[in-house]
Amino acid sequence: TEVGAYKLNITAKDRSGTASVAATFQSTASDAPGSVRVSPRNRRSFEFANGKSYWPLGANIGWGSSRGTYDFDKWLPAYAAAGCNYGRLWLSPEGMTFALERPGKSEDGKGMGQFDLGNAWKVDYVLKQAQKDGIQLMLTIDSYNILRNLDGYPSWEKTPHNRENGGPLRIWTDFWTDAKMDKFYKDKLRYLVARYSAFSNVMAWEFWNEVDITRDFNVDTVRTWHQRMGDTLRALDPYGHLLTTSMGDSMGERSLLLLNQLDFVQTHHYGSDDLAGTVAYQESRKASWGKPHFFGEIGADASGPRAGDDPKGLQIHDPIWMSLATGASGSAMPWWWDSYIDPLNLYHLFGAVHRFIDGIDFPSEQFGQTDVGLAYQNTPRTQRRLDLEISGGPSSWSAAEFNRPAHVRYRDGLVSGNMPLAGLMHGVKNHPDLHNPVAFELSLPRATKFEVEVGDVSGYGGATLRIKLDGEKVAEKDFADPDGATSGTTLTKYAGTYGVTVPAGRHTVTVENVGADWFFVSYRLVGVRSSSSPPIQAWGALGNDTVIVWMRPEGRTWRAVSVAKKSFPPVPPAVLGLKGLPAGIWRAEYWDTWAGKVMSSRTVRVPNSGKVRVPTPSFSTDLAVKMVKVQ
Repeated sequence: TEVGAYKLNITAKDRSGTASVAATFQSTASDAPGSVRVSPRNRRSFEFANGKSYWPLGANIGWGSSRGTYDFDKWLPAYAAAGCNYGRLWLSPEGMTFALERPGKSEDGKGMGQFDLGNAWKVDYVLKQAQKDGIQLMLTIDSYNILRNLDGYPSWEKTPHNRENGGPLRIWTDFWTDAKMDKFYKDKLRYLVARYSAFSNVMAWEFWNEVDITRDFNVDTVRTWHQRMGDTLRALDPYGHLLTTSMGDSMGERSLLLLNQLDFVQTHHYGSDDLAGTVAYQESRKASWGKPHFFGEIGADASGPRAGDDPKGLQIHDPIWMSLATGASGSAMPWWWDSYIDPLNLYHLFGAVHRFIDGIDFPSEQFGQTDVGLAYQNTPRTQRRLDLEISGGPSSWSAAEFNRPAHVRYRDGLVSGNMPLAGLMHGVKNHPDLHNPVAFELSLPRATKFEVEVGDVSGYGGATLRIKLDGEKVAEKDFADPDGATSGTTLTKYAGTYGVTVPAGRHTVTVENVGADWFFVSYRLVGVRSSSSPPIQAWGALGNDTVIVWMRPEGRTWRAVSVAKKSFPPVPPAVLGLKGLPAGIWRAEYWDTWAGKVMSSRTVRVPNSGKVRVPTPSFSTDLAVKMVKVQ
């Protein structure tokens, strides 16, 4: 990393003795940006070693098909042509394209302490190809599968760690404390560093994919392990590549993710009604965590790409644009690269974002979320009657504040109580400790429709929705699992609206899942409030010289469009209200987010108050506004 003359000694030792050779070389100046690091200018942003801004944009490309690296010969140039600069490879579990460890006998080059050199070469090859294409790769060292023996893609029976396969572990939980396992793992880290750390496009080492869904997860034990291995890897890696780990629970475990040994935070999420809304919620939560944060995985459904429901890629498009508008440190990274993005040729979705962010120096901007006011350009004579949406909040399969019985009150347009409500309603069999019925205490001036919006349903036994009015059952729907939990495939056919009419006055509506497992859920009171604002939702990120706003028609979520097939009329021309901007002349650009081009622009003068009103045109799907200070 420094220009100058160097001396080098190489020593090799085996059972026959020792041999060594000396060499010299000259390190010269280069235009190469170097490795990615957390920016010293802004601890929530990334930059290259030469100080150039880096905003990760791309997708998960964890493994190939039977074609192996030939798939990457196609995928990597396609992502690069769209302006992507990020990808993610899995080095585990056994049987995957890049898996380094295989069960078997040591004399056959298998088992713990042995590495599959053919697969290691594949990592070499893909890193080299990605480097040519300007793509950084996060290398995922292990995935939860290897320490899981029940449901959810278990690999314990095949893993070389297992004593039955010649490994040191009697049971999966021993991984975190077993001395022999520690030695094997540290040796693997040493090998990874020796073989791959000189690649400047190793964006990060990721210890685990979704470590919290390893069998019998214990946060204290796992946290201590990450401290120990984080220190080891820091000491080994002379290039200081970033370190991270990931969790399946979208809420994350602060005490683990905020360890000093880990450089940035990821969120993984699948299946909520409003994917973009989930991005906004988690970015708002984790903005104060003091580290870079982005969604390392996101998708409509963890069990499949839902390509038939979503052929245009709304589940990719909306989370990425929401990432920009909420000040995320990188784009939300979609899954299903091989069965969705490539066959449907959805690479252009990334290209649109690439063109939008071109020229933005994210570390210097120091983006933070900002409130966006909305008003009509031409106020209608009558106010709109709106539903009150109590959207599904955090989705978690772990013990949490929202995974317990909740009570919500509604009166005079105001909602109070246990908020936010869980986005998952758990049943009484598979996870009885997470059972979380909700009681809604309603004070209504007129008879009102109360609706439960059901999304995906668990493929591990289904679920059953029960609605009670003042203690009496008034509706029940069984979401039966046709194969009796054999396949685990998420059930999508039950998605829809289930409702009851609540008379005027004070009443209690109780919603409960009395079935085996979970379903995604949100709630709605129909027509209970009026609004003088236009039917638009908007989010904004305020930087020092740039403002990013993303807007969509009210309620235009992934599920509303792709599953419910709702149509949304064009929204009327509106006015954005922004504050906190530096005084001066700004250029406001109105972007077509699907084509990735500026439709029109205008000059806006911001006074010393920092407050400005920016008119916006009518639009149908969504609209991005980029404001840049020009003087």
